Amino acid sequence: MQESGVDGTSLPSVILLDTDLFFVVKVRTTLQHAGYDVRTARSLADFTGRLATDAPALALVNTAIAGVDWRAAIVAAREAQIPVIAFGSHVDLETQQAARDAGATRVIANSKLAADLPAIVARALQASSPTTDSAPSADT
Repeated sequence: MQESGVDGTSLPSVILLDTDLFFVVKVRTTLQHAGYDVRTARSLADFTGRLATDAPALALVNTAIAGVDWRAAIVAAREAQIPVIAFGSHVDLETQQAARDAGATRVIANSKLAADLPAIVARALQASSPTTDSAPSADT
């Protein structure tokens, strides 16, 4: 389910898997100001349920999330043909590789995500459109 903008067009929907309330609020506020409908999930079950009901155009997955199988979340999103931006620590190379192995479309550091969130989301959505190539990439 996507919300509509003031002109009646539907807003691109983004789902965020994270349990950090402060970061969730920051992401939601930033992306809403940039014209996106942001849905959040705090568990794998909530995430997979929202994949089915909300039909997001993009998933953001925190690889440092405690107690949630973020790998399974990435796999579920990719199985649903939804591009995934995985984010986490820039020094945790093993986790970055695990996110790539799970199918993340892009893996980036927390600092890069925080610094350039609207542009990163816009590029990911543009790259996932049927007329462009969406090869996985890494920005650490």
